[in-house]
Amino acid sequence: MTDSAQELSGQRIAGLVEALDLIVDGDRATEALIAIGQGSVPFLEQYLLDGRPRSLPLPRCRAVRALGELGAWSILIAYFRQYRRPEDAAVLFAEDSVRSVAAQQLMRWKSDEVYRTLLDASRQRVTSGLILALGEFRRPESVPSLFAALEDDLCREEAKEALRKVPDVARQYAILSVRGAVTPGLYELSALSRRRATLQLLREFGVTPEEWHDLREFLHDPDADVVIAAAQIGFQMAPIQDHRDIAKALFRVSPHLNWAQEDDVGRLLDDHRDIARELARGLVRERQIRGEHPNWLSPVWRILKHILKGELEDTHS
Repeated sequence: MTDSAQELSGQRIAGLVEALDLIVDGDRATEALIAIGQGSVPFLEQYLLDGRPRSLPLPRCRAVRALGELGAWSILIAYFRQYRRPEDAAVLFAEDSVRSVAAQQLMRWKSDEVYRTLLDASRQRVTSGLILALGEFRRPESVPSLFAALEDDLCREEAKEALRKVPDVARQYAILSVRGAVTPGLYELSALSRRRATLQLLREFGVTPEEWHDLREFLHDPDADVVIAAAQIGFQMAPIQDHRDIAKALFRVSPHLNWAQEDDVGRLLDDHRDIARELARGLVRERQIRGEHPNWLSPVWRILKHILKGELEDTHS
């Protein structure tokens, strides 16, 4: 190729890179850059690594996708290594999208270097794409970071899915969390989301009867989701003498349940109807003594009616 032809080719690639910013033609420019091949890589590298993050993530996401398709994994690693947290909130969240796409592109290369890069990046600032990518490696070293990500509303489901891919290690780590043997702790006020998710995962993974003793305290938790998950585990693994306390805990949180939680509690009490019916009768008597009348808008009264079937109406006839 002559110098003139090379110059024209470079101008064309540069024009396509500029077109990544266009709403309508940006995707076509991405495909054209991929079709050109390795000649596009230096231009895309400059665009990604030298360009400033901004509040609109799509153009940089397009560049990342093109680099991934062209096999430029070293540039994506360099992108993560030079990351500096933006101060502007809009730019910060936009760049989270770019980092997620970059992590998903790097999943193509299951090397130690890629894994270390993703793990270090997740410790800087977690994103859903980073969590998904770490999950694909199925490495025990990821488990602490994945449990920490359970606190993030935007990454929680991805973290749970990643932990399900290493169930034995995740279960062991969850038990250690319950026992207070790892940090961050599970019992701080700020750890509610992680506490909920940890109990829900342990319900899926299963626990031994001995481990139930560590979980029993969660019956006293103020959060209904935590109590429900503990009850689900307890009714399976706890000794029979604990079943009454488990049912009591479910009735305790029942005034504040949402519809989904109410269904869960109703099913659990249905499965232990003798204990539930006895406790329900006692609760009704207590409320009658206080002069309280049934309020069918309240979940606790609906659960009492469900457990007692026709008895509650007969009581007030």
